[in-house]
Amino acid sequence: MEVAECSEKLQILKASASASMAYSIVQFPVKWQSIKYKLQQLCSNLNAPGDDGSCNENVILVQFLQTATATVSHIQAIASQCSDESYNGGRLRLRSDLDSISSKLDIHLKDLKEMVSSRISVLSQAVIATRPAIGASLSNKRFYINDLFLRVRIGDLAQRKQALVTIGELLSEDIEYVKIVALDIDNSITLLISFLESGDACIQEQAARIVSLIAGYDSYRGMLVKAGVVAPLVQLLDSPSCTSTTVSSRERAAHALRELTSNSDNVWAVCAQGGVTVLLIVCANVDSRGKLVSSAFAVLKNLSRVEEVKMFMVEQGAVMELVKLSRQKEEERKVGSVELLHYMALADANVRQAAISMGMIQSLTQLMNPDLPYSSKAREVALSAIAFFCLPSKALTDDLISSNFLSWLQTYLNNVDYAVLECTLHILVRLTRISEEYSKMVGRAGFMTALVSSLGAKSCQVREMAAQVLCNLLLLHSNRVVFIQDGDNLNRLLQSLEHGDGKTMAKDLAISCLVSLAETSAGRKKIISSQHFVSLKGLADSGDLPAKKIVKKLCANKLQSILTRIRIT
Repeated sequence: MEVAECSEKLQILKASASASMAYSIVQFPVKWQSIKYKLQQLCSNLNAPGDDGSCNENVILVQFLQTATATVSHIQAIASQCSDESYNGGRLRLRSDLDSISSKLDIHLKDLKEMVSSRISVLSQAVIATRPAIGASLSNKRFYINDLFLRVRIGDLAQRKQALVTIGELLSEDIEYVKIVALDIDNSITLLISFLESGDACIQEQAARIVSLIAGYDSYRGMLVKAGVVAPLVQLLDSPSCTSTTVSSRERAAHALRELTSNSDNVWAVCAQGGVTVLLIVCANVDSRGKLVSSAFAVLKNLSRVEEVKMFMVEQGAVMELVKLSRQKEEERKVGSVELLHYMALADANVRQAAISMGMIQSLTQLMNPDLPYSSKAREVALSAIAFFCLPSKALTDDLISSNFLSWLQTYLNNVDYAVLECTLHILVRLTRISEEYSKMVGRAGFMTALVSSLGAKSCQVREMAAQVLCNLLLLHSNRVVFIQDGDNLNRLLQSLEHGDGKTMAKDLAISCLVSLAETSAGRKKIISSQHFVSLKGLADSGDLPAKKIVKKLCANKLQSILTRIRIT
């Protein structure tokens, strides 16, 4: 670049800085005074890199002038809007903007200082430090990553890209590098945040990756938010697909926001940047896919934990939009919208009723239908939501049972995925407690054999829930008759008493089932004649009181039967 051209850029930067300093921002006078002071420092030091006042084809200085000019132009625009009262971002947004600007000026001043002191020592032919081996000392790691950040600050574009890629690799491999970047390198966080707004897609993507990795650690989330990371992350999500912003950048931005909002203290920072609206748009956008959609829904779920934010979402029509999204074919959108609606409705009867009235149940039955190609995760989400939205209502429960609901539950009782199996059993536990009518329907539908098989499952939770369903069913005489008709049912029930050592809830429930079965003469006969009766007898001999009671009752009835036959003869 010619000296005259570089000098022209220098003059434009100084002129813009001077114009900015002429304004005042009354809302935050202290913050604005600090920004003006930093602008003065920037202007006074701008001639320092070249003592002769020329640029001498200095590519790095040109890059510095371009980024600094962009920052100063942003300052001038905000100051002008505040002056003529056309700024419409609100007080929280303005404070965030001023904090972000102040951080960027800190970076520019630091870069300028390094350029002056090093005389642009990092050139293409510079010696590259050796990457530390796994298990290297902390001092070696610190030296290496400091060298990388020096290249990020004052290296050319190729060096900057490669350094950011390497930093991302290091942070993903070793938590010590995360700690060094967050705590030991001056202005590293602010520098990375500034790159989220870079016009270069590769730099923007790598910066988003690094920020997302740091956000994965609770210790550094507050630091990121304070440094102004939320605004550029939301802007990244808001970038249309036609811009230079890559899909990967948007996915990483969404993941970073997901991590940041896992701490409810950071929720308001996202809301102040219009994050709720942006996230809903991302979820609804047909170009959004996979990780981007699932992370966006997860962020909305985190935001809705704050009651005021949830109410704002409801007032903005989020329930209707989410129900619409739940009707779409893509699994990510269906599952994400159902999960979010379920979460929002947990402590809000109005949200629950609104979702039902808008047709959410149809979406749930689609996800639950085993003939449709959805994942186990989708089935789990649908089953949990059905238990919440439908079972409290007799009308909705009747509608479910009159459809293929019970046959679908039977299918999932044989599912190898324990999460799906537990959700299925949870529904059956509740269903068999609601009324005798539903309990009879479940008994007649052929669930007994599958439930008894579940008593031998590896999962303690599954065994307990299966035993609880059987207990509920066997309280009814008609269900006891159905159960006893299959001899294997009783044998497996007795066998379940052998699982594990000591007293368990599943064993207690199995004994309760036997108590119910012993209410009928046919039941008593089959229990005593079973080859596995010794399991119950052994439990009684070990001192288990419920087992002792039932064995005593069975033996007494057997003796009474013998005496009765003797009298008859």
